[in-house]
Amino acid sequence: MGYINVVLSFLATSTISVSPSDNNYDSQHKLIEQFLTVRNLDTAILYTCWSLSDRVIYMKKFNEKKIAVTHRKKEDFYRDFSLNDLFTITEYSPSLGIIIDWSCHDDPLFKFSESWLWNASYHWLMMMRKYSNNNIQSFISSKKINLTVSSEILLAYPNEMDDTNWHIFDIHRTAYEPRGKLIIDVVNKTFGKWGNRLWKFDKRSNLGNLTLNVVTIGNPYGASAKKNGTDIQPSSEELVKYLKTFNLDRLNSVQKFSYGIMYPLTRNLLNITLNIQTTNSWGYKTNNKWDGIVGMLISGEVDFSISLNALRSERYDVVDYSAISTWKHLPCFIFRHPRSSTASTNIFLRPFESAVWFSIICVVILSGFVYCTIMHYESNQMFSLRVLSDIVLLKIGTLCQQGTVMEPTKLSNRLIVLLMFVFSLVIYQFYSSSIVSGLLRPTVMKIDSVQKLAESGLDVGVEDFNVVVKVIEVYGEVNPYLKKIVENKIKPKSEYLLAKDGVKKIKKGNYAFFTDPATSYWLINDIFTEKEKCDLTELPLHRSETTGYLVQKKSPYRKLINYANCILRETGLMDRELRIWHAEKPKCTAGKTTTEESLVSVGIKDVASLLAFLIIGFISSFTILILEIISHRYKTNTPIIVKKITN
Repeated sequence: MGYINVVLSFLATSTISVSPSDNNYDSQHKLIEQFLTVRNLDTAILYTCWSLSDRVIYMKKFNEKKIAVTHRKKEDFYRDFSLNDLFTITEYSPSLGIIIDWSCHDDPLFKFSESWLWNASYHWLMMMRKYSNNNIQSFISSKKINLTVSSEILLAYPNEMDDTNWHIFDIHRTAYEPRGKLIIDVVNKTFGKWGNRLWKFDKRSNLGNLTLNVVTIGNPYGASAKKNGTDIQPSSEELVKYLKTFNLDRLNSVQKFSYGIMYPLTRNLLNITLNIQTTNSWGYKTNNKWDGIVGMLISGEVDFSISLNALRSERYDVVDYSAISTWKHLPCFIFRHPRSSTASTNIFLRPFESAVWFSIICVVILSGFVYCTIMHYESNQMFSLRVLSDIVLLKIGTLCQQGTVMEPTKLSNRLIVLLMFVFSLVIYQFYSSSIVSGLLRPTVMKIDSVQKLAESGLDVGVEDFNVVVKVIEVYGEVNPYLKKIVENKIKPKSEYLLAKDGVKKIKKGNYAFFTDPATSYWLINDIFTEKEKCDLTELPLHRSETTGYLVQKKSPYRKLINYANCILRETGLMDRELRIWHAEKPKCTAGKTTTEESLVSVGIKDVASLLAFLIIGFISSFTILILEIISHRYKTNTPIIVKKITN
């Protein structure tokens, strides 16, 4: 009754004026023209009491204003409002004006039957009878006008003393009946003919402590491994307390970030009380039926979600997205760079290319030949195996920066030895520096595709978080290498782990963990050393997905939530919550500062080839020794046997 008293008192004091005319239809035309102009509408349907000649005159005036008007007859009124094709809107004309003169269309038994007529795409101007009942609430109920917070309906009452003046009221409800309440706003109460509304939600953002049903994710863990989850359903108070808790395990970061945004958005900006319900699925279509959040929105159990969902095209037909967030959804494989399997075995051959090695061998052979020739003419010694072995030892010693027992006396031989020492000095510097740099910058195995990951030999695990598991299952159906990883490495070992357990395995090495980095990087920052952070690499399966909050299809709260979300973003609250809950990839600082862990240690793999070469040399030397002993004994025993035979 409070709203009705405001209306009755205002009817006696406030009016909106139009140019006076001898015909009341002129005042209606002026009112309609102002309405369509203020609302920026270029198409409209008219249900008025105008005669045929008046229609022609007024429609011509509308055409001059570039407004396309369709006038419907009185006989069409009672059947038109069930025809979708008559009220069609397009991307070029997204809004439609509907004007009704109730003085010639008011049937007490008439009721609107379609709820879609009251969404924001249809702008209504209802010109009421001069002596009609001023109880707006009873009028709305009798005509079954299903108002929402986004409805665009104006009621125009003619002034009792002057037909050329109108009282204009903007009406809406904070929620569908029976929830919410009817709001009647006097349009021209203070500013201008059509009020001071810049945007309708400037005045409709206060929903009067309206209670709405919302949904979030309760326990998304443990669906795959059957070991990390729980069936306990917390109470609303316990759930709210948990969503506000900043715990060290960083679980449910996306839900806590979502609640950190939606609570001030709904409580402080929109004055909404949340009745929170839970589910364990974001909403996937299984056997032609949607589960989780999407299923609850379709059934009408909840009005919107307070948990972020990735934008997926398959959901567009059944739900709408609202309040697009800065949170990016990008599960990926995280692992430490594995060392290349060939890097350690070739560490002593890698410094030079094959052509350089061949050139070095040729130089050594050539210098040995020249040295042997000079020595032959110097001492008149005949070529022998002993001389050859001495020359070989000399050249190897020279190449290794070592001396020799042979002392060349001729200047020519000394010059050859000197040149070989200079040559070996330069080669030795190149060789040793290349090995050191190779240890400082170890060659890693480049894994930039799922195929290389499957062939790398790394163990693989998945975070036991249902949206992460769903991603790897979906992409496993289209990627044969990913399917092979799931079937051969994940499912047989049941490698579904919580983030903290998977991160510990990443630290040990030789392990790739498919996880949401927004959560896992917090844990990595806590337990990884700087060198281990520099070893990290990512392998995503797809591009990062934008996220938003789900609302019912054609929900009246969609734009209202968008409006409030923009305010939170402009004030910096969203960035603050993002820094609290969304981890960034750790920065590599090991190369910028010298620490104990940045010092390089040579591993057994690095010298394995050298040890193998040394062992082979020992075996070869021992084998040659045995052959020499056998040969020596054979030579020393042979004359004795011959002597006995001759005797």
